[in-house]
Amino acid sequence: MIVARKLNKNYGKTRALKDLDIHVKKGTIHGLIGHEACGKTTVLMILSTLVRPDSGEVTINDIPLSKGMQIRKMIGFVPKAPNLPNDRTARELVSFAASLHGIHDKFIIDSVMKQTGLEAVADQRLDRFSQVMEKNVAFAMAFVHNPLILLLDEPLAGLDPVSQKRIREFLLASDKTVLITGHDLDAVDGLCNSVTVMRSGSVIMDGEMAFLRHQTGKGAVEIKLLDVGQTQKLLFELEKNGAKANVSGESIYVHYENNSEIPGIIRIAANAADITDVRPVKLSIDDIFAKFHPAEK
Repeated sequence: MIVARKLNKNYGKTRALKDLDIHVKKGTIHGLIGHEACGKTTVLMILSTLVRPDSGEVTINDIPLSKGMQIRKMIGFVPKAPNLPNDRTARELVSFAASLHGIHDKFIIDSVMKQTGLEAVADQRLDRFSQVMEKNVAFAMAFVHNPLILLLDEPLAGLDPVSQKRIREFLLASDKTVLITGHDLDAVDGLCNSVTVMRSGSVIMDGEMAFLRHQTGKGAVEIKLLDVGQTQKLLFELEKNGAKANVSGESIYVHYENNSEIPGIIRIAANAADITDVRPVKLSIDDIFAKFHPAEK
């Protein structure tokens, strides 16, 4: 659905992208992860036709980036920090965005306002809105024409828990192709099927989340017990069932090859001991840097 090859972009003497390749499959949620100023936003700006690459090729749904009008009909773009006119109401801005795509149906506009939590404040001007509410307006403007592809620049950053939950549920329930950026894997964990990790304008690695966890040794769950005296009993039961486990401090770490193994691990642990907490071991961007690009510090 989204294919970029050998993308390069310079801003003066600063090289923002260096021979960058990216491939996002149709109907998947793909994360573009990296620290600040690594080039993530530049990628989205290029894909949304707002910035031209210096060199490289891009196709979206087999349409070259040069056909900007066709590309813009297919995408919805939400910038990291929307800069919307604050003398307009939310309804006016969403209606304007809809009109650019030939949509004038009030039901469609009202529906997307409700979907993004703006129904009660639809006729208030943005100068009365918080930054969170303004970002929800940007979501509504991007979603209103029901695009095939969503380009979301750190969409969950700064949102309240209710708004985060609403956006996550919408994305997971949709059949859209989504490219979402974030500083770290925490921002997209449980949301993305796959990720591309960037550093200094280049791709460090690209793959499925399960592959990353396996390669970095972070495919594990951490188990804490009410009574640490039950540790040996739990280890025995886990090993009897073929699970690999080790103890660190007061926690037991159980490693797995595939996410489908997690329910079985929890079931074994619950039958063998009194559990107080079970949580996945977080995979950080620094873990990936250390594994796939150890020479850079």
